[in-house]
Amino acid sequence: MPDAHRSQARDKETLVSIVKEMTESMTGAQSTRHWADDALWFDIPPFASRGVQPALKFFDRVFGGFQSCKVDILETDVVVNGDMGLVCTIQKVNVVLKTGDAKRLVVRETDCFERRNGEWKLIHQHASVPAGGDWDGKVTAA
Repeated sequence: MPDAHRSQARDKETLVSIVKEMTESMTGAQSTRHWADDALWFDIPPFASRGVQPALKFFDRVFGGFQSCKVDILETDVVVNGDMGLVCTIQKVNVVLKTGDAKRLVVRETDCFERRNGEWKLIHQHASVPAGGDWDGKVTAA
């Protein structure tokens, strides 16, 4: 395998491992550990922020209401082009709130990364829950 292909494969593995780490996070500091200071974020509830600080506060408030949260990544698509990388995932999220209520969602998430000073940093994240609620998470290819 040529060096360029090995390097790209390593970059893809690194980006997927960062996304998996973020799905296992239960604090704002863990969730944003790989974020660029100027990251732009659109989340499932009607919330958007620029920079890490608003996201830290939001994550801590939301995760503070969770008894548990388990995320399974159902589909992953990764693109790396030089110092830019995209990870698109379909995730099944199972949350138990401290009230005992349980919620299950299928979420689409796109994580955009840029290599800065040799490290991959998340520069944009967009998560959404498809309208209708009955989508099974399958991606259709032509």
